[in-house]
Amino acid sequence: MLGNYSTKPAEVIRLKDKKGHWAQIKISEGKNRQVRRMFASMRYSVNRLIRTRIGELTLTRLPVGRWRYLTPEEVGQIQKR
Repeated sequence: MLGNYSTKPAEVIRLKDKKGHWAQIKISEGKNRQVRRMFASMRYSVNRLIRTRIGELTLTRLPVGRWRYLTPEEVGQIQKR
């Protein structure tokens, strides 16, 4: 809960690799520092957040350190949200 506002439920998948613990989180609304506050409420710290998708727009085909302009259709998708 953020202030007097309850956020919609998040989907969380717990992951683990050789460097530590990770979680994959799907949220449908992004309130200020929502993920960090959710984990803090369970006494976990968040060291890094990586956004991989906004709506239908994903970063899966974009190499690390690269960027590109959005198409007019992609801009329209984001503005609808």
